[in-house]
Amino acid sequence: MVGEREAALHIMAVDCCEHTIAMLQTLRPFRLRSISLGVRGNANAIERIEQLDLIVIGLAHYPVRRIFISQLRTAYAEVPMLILRRVEGSGLSDQFIGGEFILGDTGQERDLEIVRTIRTLLPLRPCDHTPREFNYNLVRDVMRVISGNYSDPHLDLEKVASAIPIPSTQLSRILNHNVGVSFRQLLRNTRVEEAKRLLVTNLYSVKEVAALVGFSDSHYFSRSFKALTGQSASKFRARDAVFGA
Repeated sequence: MVGEREAALHIMAVDCCEHTIAMLQTLRPFRLRSISLGVRGNANAIERIEQLDLIVIGLAHYPVRRIFISQLRTAYAEVPMLILRRVEGSGLSDQFIGGEFILGDTGQERDLEIVRTIRTLLPLRPCDHTPREFNYNLVRDVMRVISGNYSDPHLDLEKVASAIPIPSTQLSRILNHNVGVSFRQLLRNTRVEEAKRLLVTNLYSVKEVAALVGFSDSHYFSRSFKALTGQSASKFRARDAVFGA
């Protein structure tokens, strides 16, 4: 009989390239499910897996998908997660791929063993499967402007384009055709993520939170929140109040 330490790991590989899959294959026997969130990051549509030991998030071609990862974190709050990130030095030879571990809310017996095992395989060298797209830095600037100004209810594509600066028509085309996500989607998701942080403080009403994160229409906020999280803002706050008790 296979001992507990040699038991197969159940891993969900999200948007992982062949390089990362090969790295995982050097571990002890495992059952792997490879899925793709894409830049739109519809994690709520992923079928729930009951037996899961680790989630590995591959590199994104554009710095936009990270705002969707919290959906996956909510669905699997108890499962350790490894998020792969680019780390850059002064030259091309200094670039490598590192990892950030996020442990589950409830400790599992094998969590620390899994982390120790994965750490022996990091860092990774960049590979042909994970290139940084041509407009990566531009999109990063877009996310920086949105993150600093999402509370402005009048924030729009024109204001963000002017802050970079770049023509708004060109920025819209890059986001929609190259990245595959609209400016409106990026702004809405950023606001909802910040709303989640404010809701768990239990300091503001749902309507107040909506206004604080830039939603001038509380009904649109409620629809957006449920569409992106799968639950209402009031239920989200009540759930986290129970967990934090």
